[in-house]
Amino acid sequence: MLEVIINISRFIFILLAIYFTYLCYKLYRCKYKAVNKNNKSKIQGSKENYYLKNQRITLLITHFLGFMILIGASDKHKLDLLILYVEQVMFFMIIWFLLKKLYTEYNYLLWNTSLYLISISFIILARIDYNVGYRQFLMAILGYLLAIIVPIFIDRFTFLDKLEWIYIGISIIFLVTVNFVGTEKHGATNWILIGDFSFQPSEIIKILFILFLAAYMRKRDKIIHVVIAAIPSLILIILLVYQKDLGTALIFFIIFISVIYISTNKPFYFLGGLSGGIVGSFIAYKYYSHVRDRVEAWINPWADIDRKGYQIAQSLFAIGAGGFFGKGLTKGMPKVIPAVETDIIFAAICEEFGNIFSILLIIIMALLFLSGIKIAKGTKDNFYLLLASGISCTFAFQMFLILAGVTKLIPLTGVTLPFVSSGGTSLTMSIIMLGILEGIHIKNQKGETNEKKKRTSKQKR
Repeated sequence: MLEVIINISRFIFILLAIYFTYLCYKLYRCKYKAVNKNNKSKIQGSKENYYLKNQRITLLITHFLGFMILIGASDKHKLDLLILYVEQVMFFMIIWFLLKKLYTEYNYLLWNTSLYLISISFIILARIDYNVGYRQFLMAILGYLLAIIVPIFIDRFTFLDKLEWIYIGISIIFLVTVNFVGTEKHGATNWILIGDFSFQPSEIIKILFILFLAAYMRKRDKIIHVVIAAIPSLILIILLVYQKDLGTALIFFIIFISVIYISTNKPFYFLGGLSGGIVGSFIAYKYYSHVRDRVEAWINPWADIDRKGYQIAQSLFAIGAGGFFGKGLTKGMPKVIPAVETDIIFAAICEEFGNIFSILLIIIMALLFLSGIKIAKGTKDNFYLLLASGISCTFAFQMFLILAGVTKLIPLTGVTLPFVSSGGTSLTMSIIMLGILEGIHIKNQKGETNEKKKRTSKQKR
């Protein structure tokens, strides 16, 4: 009976994902088209509520189906998985309740797309390893509880754009400290271990770095300002390279050239930055053996399939084995892929949920990025524009790196897929960045309300 349910569930998961993606699109149009045309009506609001309600129901059905299959297929953790399922449903309900109570008009598209990705993460990670899935749940609780209060700080702290040198100073001190007390994992010395607790400072610094660039470049666009911003940025990138955290160094570099380009509107800086990045990549290839190994595995994983090419080869096998509709949840072999819960999580999803489902996930991620860009475009404050743009570009590029890596479009970089991969610090910081976007969205809404009041008062006069 379980085999039949698993086989049928392959198509149900895809249909639910199609419907959720459709609802995301409809909400996106309601949210931004209506606001831009300034004609949001009661009818429009009722449509949004209808789409939002159905989106939540779709998420809960997907989550229910996934965990019922995991419970049915499990030999050791049936009760543990049932308890975890109930706890996660309560988690979703509490998050939606808190958002509704704390904010009159929150950006539901941001939160629901991230929660859907998190629900898939809960399912696939619990399927791979119950303990990893449970830890992911705990970190999600921490991340969302912090992210929900972040908009309050964004709204009340009006001095955030004046702390640029504090942001970069803390960042450099953090990374220098890692050189002395850091712990090596997967070839990179980028973790700090305190008892049983470990965290990745570079993930925290990612937010501080975006804040620095947004604060420093908010009123500056001359070449001397770009040079001054580049000096501490280069120090951070060099420290990351020294720690062999090259994937994060690449993300920091892209953040830098993206924010600089947006703030100056000069393609020269972007193209020049890309040229510099190519030179830096060549130097990394020459001097770091594990970079050469990854490039060689990318060019021809079959030449050394038992060693250098094993990870990418297993990733490609998993994607191919999944086909359009997937092998079915619990029917794949994700555990044979090294670091599957972090670097190669997308391949595991392709194998068990299918490539159609995975493509829909990419579309949902793209809508998350577009929502961030819309928030950036909706603000008149240059600091918040650059901050929202930097966060959105970080999400987009990090998603591109991992998706392109597992499909052999580019060499593997060792970064995590936001909201999906296992990763305590990475997951928490991604969710906090979501909270920052929400805070900027709320400021935009308040600005629009104030403008309407001013126009109304002028008309009365």
